[in-house]
Amino acid sequence: MHVVATHDSETSLPEPRSTPSGTSSVVPSVTSLEPRPDLREVWLNHTKPMSFADASTEILAAQFRDGTRQDIVTSDLRTWAFGSGDAKTMQLVAVPFHGRETSPPFALREHAFKQLCEKVGAPSAYVRELPAKLQIACMNVGLTKRATPAMFRVAGGEVRAVLSEKYTAVDNSILFELVDEALGHAGLRNDAMVRASAVGLSTVLRVTLPGEGIAVKKDDVIEFGLDVGNSEVGLRSVSVTPVTYRLVCTNGLRAWRSEATSRFRHVGDPARLRDLLRDAIPVALADARGDIERWKVAVDRLVDDALAEVESLRAYGINGAEAKAVARTFATESGLLTTGKADDEVAAVLAKKPATVFDLTNAITATAKTRGTSARLALEESAHRYLTARTR
Repeated sequence: MHVVATHDSETSLPEPRSTPSGTSSVVPSVTSLEPRPDLREVWLNHTKPMSFADASTEILAAQFRDGTRQDIVTSDLRTWAFGSGDAKTMQLVAVPFHGRETSPPFALREHAFKQLCEKVGAPSAYVRELPAKLQIACMNVGLTKRATPAMFRVAGGEVRAVLSEKYTAVDNSILFELVDEALGHAGLRNDAMVRASAVGLSTVLRVTLPGEGIAVKKDDVIEFGLDVGNSEVGLRSVSVTPVTYRLVCTNGLRAWRSEATSRFRHVGDPARLRDLLRDAIPVALADARGDIERWKVAVDRLVDDALAEVESLRAYGINGAEAKAVARTFATESGLLTTGKADDEVAAVLAKKPATVFDLTNAITATAKTRGTSARLALEESAHRYLTARTR
């Protein structure tokens, strides 16, 4: 497989010099080397729902702009050296030896740097802060410890992931084709629409059935559907997760712990997903439809003390800081408090204040919207656990 050139400022490294360990090094700068940024994380709520085909095309276009994809498998990381050709950027270069074609260096992105550190047994946060000379020394010593096969996932000449050589990627382009086929098999290709999508280290397409949305309160429609999730860089498996989506505020809720959630590892033949997705999608939709009934119950399910209820959210996987954020969101959206108040003022207005499970669940999902993709999904899942527990 050919090697893609890096950016013009990173087209070459100084001639490697031999070290006693048999690897190579480069002349460092006195400052710390920095990784390149990962593909920018973006979450989009679509004001007008998009067809699955259009939404998936949009994600693939963002990936195309990120750079041509390429996989490089190496049987031994000891044949690679860590350094920099511009005294600023973390890079990997293949060590030249007789019979091996020389190639330009590859810049390391943030996520790939962390994965490389895991493989060589170096704490990434510590290495990140070292002067360049020590960064290079530590990483190259780690690279020479033992024979370690790996696969580099490259985009535009930059390493975006360092994975096991056995990692069989289910790339988004393959997954989207299979999901579209499974939707067609279920007779839903024209009915299923994408309400939201995320691109970055993780990919999410939030698919609902707008024609089957239900008003749980006057002019308050909730749709049911599923999240199709993936990561091409080793962060998450392929997943199909039941979701509900409240249109009035674009809040989402995910049933991650549900038996209807399906997760498929990036191992083996990606084509095996075809039959699995055909089974998983109808099951997820049926489970999500059941969550609409929970929302209906939540509208009339009262709690006596909103503050005590928020403080109990730790039982559903929400930490103390997030619980305070949920309390602030609830107080603000309920008109009880203006923004900018201290935490003790928020607590004071919520103490002994009655609330509905519906409003508290939405305070969790509204807070989730202010977070990055991973934290957002985790809060949405906690909201589902709370809703399920409080509507039994």
